[in-house]
Amino acid sequence: MRVQDFIAEETERASEGLIDITTQMDADKTSWSPLDEGRTALDQVAECALICGAMVKVLAEYKMPEFTPEMMAEFETSKASLTLDEAVALLRENTKALSAVIRAVPDEKLEEEMAFWGPEKWKVASVMNYHNWNSVYHYGQISYVQTLYGDK
Repeated sequence: MRVQDFIAEETERASEGLIDITTQMDADKTSWSPLDEGRTALDQVAECALICGAMVKVLAEYKMPEFTPEMMAEFETSKASLTLDEAVALLRENTKALSAVIRAVPDEKLEEEMAFWGPEKWKVASVMNYHNWNSVYHYGQISYVQTLYGDK
């Protein structure tokens, strides 16, 4: 199996896991916030959906976007406007597109380095795995939120 196929499959599995854990919550709990300050499950799924969409362009161009204040404000507005059903649909759509881009990365690109999060360059193979990692991270966060409101 090629690493591209493995990462694409794991990315799809992680996105579906995030969707499953969130859609199994009681509807009123997806917008519940710990101490009225923590992040809600909906906010986290919406963020993952939008970041996944941005990752399609990052990997297609092997370039991070410049984060302007306008871009960040648009991101926050978009994130806040999504319902759970919309966020889930967008996450599925963007994950499908990202998986296609990941599968299309040529083998010779895997070890190349590119600017990504932070000051250090990342190998393209690591950038390909970012959405998988981010989804698993948020799965854990949402699981913790569930324990805080008593769903054990």
